[in-house]
Amino acid sequence: MRRIVALLVLVLLAGALPASSAETVADTRARLAALKPKDFPTQPLEFVVVYPAGGGMDTTARLLGKYVEKYTDHRVVVVNKTGGAGFIGHTYLATQAKPDGYTVGVLAGGVWSDAMQKAKDKWSHKNFEAVAFINYAPVTWIVSTEGRFKDKSLKDVAAAIKREPGTVKAAIVPSISFEFLAEQVETKAGGKVVKVPFQGGAPGVTALLGGHVDIATGFLSEYRGHLEADKVKVVATAAEQRTSDMPQVPTFNEVLGAKNMVWSAWRFAAVPRGVPADRKKYLEAVLAAALRDPELQAEYRKTGSIVDNPYANAAAVDAAIDKLAALEREFLAGTGRLAK
Repeated sequence: MRRIVALLVLVLLAGALPASSAETVADTRARLAALKPKDFPTQPLEFVVVYPAGGGMDTTARLLGKYVEKYTDHRVVVVNKTGGAGFIGHTYLATQAKPDGYTVGVLAGGVWSDAMQKAKDKWSHKNFEAVAFINYAPVTWIVSTEGRFKDKSLKDVAAAIKREPGTVKAAIVPSISFEFLAEQVETKAGGKVVKVPFQGGAPGVTALLGGHVDIATGFLSEYRGHLEADKVKVVATAAEQRTSDMPQVPTFNEVLGAKNMVWSAWRFAAVPRGVPADRKKYLEAVLAAALRDPELQAEYRKTGSIVDNPYANAAAVDAAIDKLAALEREFLAGTGRLAK
């Protein structure tokens, strides 16, 4: 485990280095100024977050706003439009916000979940256009280094689920990706898991350390200290491919021979569809400059997020959103949670 932690530290340090020292802050500001439309913006930009202040998405938006202000003369105001576990804010952005470029949603996968399960065809994720990918944090399974699966792999865990169904206890949060992932593992393993409900990932980690469950589901930020103290081990990530912060940890897909076990807090910025092309292009450039800042990337890594950006432009981000939404729709329909 010490070797794993050392690798993690090296990755974090390497990622904190500037991708290129060729362009200074002054250079970036000048480049963005040249792209700026004559009539935009003339008032503060609003970053809309659909969850309460102080949470992970709120922190994501406020950090992003801080670095947008670093590279421009624009003021950024974070507005929290809460209610309905995010549905109120999502609906506002999809149906009421003006497509003038001043309103930017700082969003996560909950937006397409709400569209499929709550909006009832009144709006969808197609009501938005991406302007930037921000970061993501994959859902993971961890085990205690003193527990039943201390020296076991995900393959071993799946074998135990099949061999002794109803004996493996996994901490989950009901009705979200944590529970969905456990159901997918059950299907692939051919046996039932005892799903123990908690209100968040952190309480599940506590239960794992106390010996009350065999597996905890959560994000790296919820157990990083325990990982560094060698108290837990990550057995798999629900990412499309192995991640830069834990390259030694396999994905659920590769171990269980699947393609759809992809669950994460996947964060992006988007505007209501119909924003004038020149304004949208400018927002894309501004956000890209902020997100390349090594200090912002370091800030996001502290939260357990992965900042590697594989998307060439906003159109590629939109395509990724379509793919992730399709995977979730397929799962929800296949489990009877959504009409086919």
